[in-house]
Amino acid sequence: MLNSRAALAAWVCVALSWAAQALAQSAAVAPTQRPTPVARTAVSAPDGLLQQLVLSAQECPAFAKLASDYRARFSAPMQVWAEQHLARLDARKVVYPFSGADIVTAMNLFASADHLVLVADQWPQHSAPASLVPQQLAKECQTMSFFARSGYFRTNDLEGKDSVRPRFARLLAYSIALTDAQVGRIQYLTLHEDGQVRPASDGLKPDGLRFSVTRSNGRALTIDYVRTDLSNSGLKMGARSHTFMQSQMDGVVLLKSASHLLQKPHFSALAELIVERAPSVVQDETGLDIEPFRRAFEIRSYGKFHAPHPLWHDSASGQRLIRYLQDQPAIEALPFTIGYEKKSGSVLLVGTRNRR
Repeated sequence: MLNSRAALAAWVCVALSWAAQALAQSAAVAPTQRPTPVARTAVSAPDGLLQQLVLSAQECPAFAKLASDYRARFSAPMQVWAEQHLARLDARKVVYPFSGADIVTAMNLFASADHLVLVADQWPQHSAPASLVPQQLAKECQTMSFFARSGYFRTNDLEGKDSVRPRFARLLAYSIALTDAQVGRIQYLTLHEDGQVRPASDGLKPDGLRFSVTRSNGRALTIDYVRTDLSNSGLKMGARSHTFMQSQMDGVVLLKSASHLLQKPHFSALAELIVERAPSVVQDETGLDIEPFRRAFEIRSYGKFHAPHPLWHDSASGQRLIRYLQDQPAIEALPFTIGYEKKSGSVLLVGTRNRR
C-alpha cells in the first residue's frame, strides 16, 4: 500500500514537457511554423514535494503535427477576432461550465484573463505510470486528435464509452500544450462546505486541479478545474456546489459545446444563476435559451446558425434562436468554427448585462 506522499504524487503526476524529440519532429513536419511549445509541468504537494516528469513524444507521436494544425485552424483566427470583439469585456476571470478538458479555447478567446475556472463532471484522476496500458495512451492521443480537428470534446471519448477511459488530467495538460504557455506548478483543489476551493490538505479528497501558468507574453494565469454536478440535484440551494457556482458569477461566462443542457428544466438552477448574476456571457447555440438571455443581456451576434447538430435536431430552443437571428438587421462575421460541427456553421452570441 502506498504511503500518502507516494499516493499524492501518483494521483496527480500530470507533467507534459515535450523533449527534444518532439521539437525535432515539429520542425521536420512544419519547418516554417513555430515548434510545439514546451509545457514544463511540475507537481507540488502540500509537504513541499516537487516532482517533474518529462513525457516522451512517443506517447503521442502525432501531437506535434496536430498541435500545429490546431493553432493554424483555431488559435490564430480566434485570437485575432477576440482582440477586436471581446477585449472590451476586460475579462480578468472567465468561468467555463461544461468545459470538459478544453482549456485552450478559453485561453484563445480571453488573452487578458488571469483566472480561468473550468467546471465539468469528469474526475481529474491520473494513473500511476506502472498502471498504464498502450490502449490508454492511444485513446488519449486519439481524443486529442479529434479535438484538434473539430475544436470540441465528445463526452463518450472523455468517459471511455466502448473503450478505455483516457486520463482526464492528462487531457487537461495536453490542452495547455496546444498553447504557448508554460506550466510551472500543479496543486490539488478541494471544494469546501463554504463553497470555496482551496489547495487540498492530506486526508481531504481532491475535487480538482490548479495549474499555475505563464503565457508566452509573460502574463501569469491561474487555471482551476473543479469537478462538480451542475444539474439541479447538484446545485441545490445551500449545497457547497451551489455556493461555489454562485461565487463564480463575478466572471465572464463562456458556454460552448454544452449539449444544450442549460435549455433543459433539470439545469434551470445554473441557468438562473448565470442570467441573474453574470456580467457577460459568450456562448454558442448550446448555452442559455435565447429568450431569458435576450431579456437580461444586450447581445451582439456573430456567424450563422440554421440548424443544430443532428443530435439535437428537435431542439425547441434551437428553433427560437433561428427565429431570433432571422430578425436581426445585421449579423457580424465569425472567421472560425466553434462548437459542434454543423452544416450551418458556427454562431457566437456575446451578451453584456442590460443596464437599463
